[in-house]
Amino acid sequence: MPRRTTFKLPGLRTWVENIKNTVSEEAARQIVTDLKIEGPYWTGDFEESWVVRPGDVTIAATRQGVPTRPKFPYQRQITDVTIPKATGRKSISYTIGNTMVYRNIALDLEPGRIKDGGNETADQDWYAIYVEGSGIRTAGLREALRIATDRTASTPRIRGFRARQDEE
Repeated sequence: MPRRTTFKLPGLRTWVENIKNTVSEEAARQIVTDLKIEGPYWTGDFEESWVVRPGDVTIAATRQGVPTRPKFPYQRQITDVTIPKATGRKSISYTIGNTMVYRNIALDLEPGRIKDGGNETADQDWYAIYVEGSGIRTAGLREALRIATDRTASTPRIRGFRARQDEE
């Protein structure tokens, strides 16, 4: 039987965790930006209500929409996305959700958003189409993940592994 040897690259585990966390953070940013672009935009309330939370958590529907009528033609103004930074050496995951009380209707998970003759600002089933990988205004979820991975790969602190003597 061959003799077992150990092979150590100090710092490799930390470097891999940094890559995973950076990809997760960038993917969350890209996905939320896409959802803001793809989704309905009547007054901007739904667009502003996308949030990202660390971990596998429930995002409550707590925000009420303001019943206002926009002036047409409306101007879509995409707000910035705040992504919590990964801390420590452990892998981080994110939960993405919307806090509007009518989010299931806006996501076309419940009927009620599309009305005859309305001024619709998102196509029917826009959310399902995006998640399945072929967005209407964007390339879809699959492409968002590819973009996040490509951006992460070009990050200077990710590009080159340097073994550290003080870590395992």
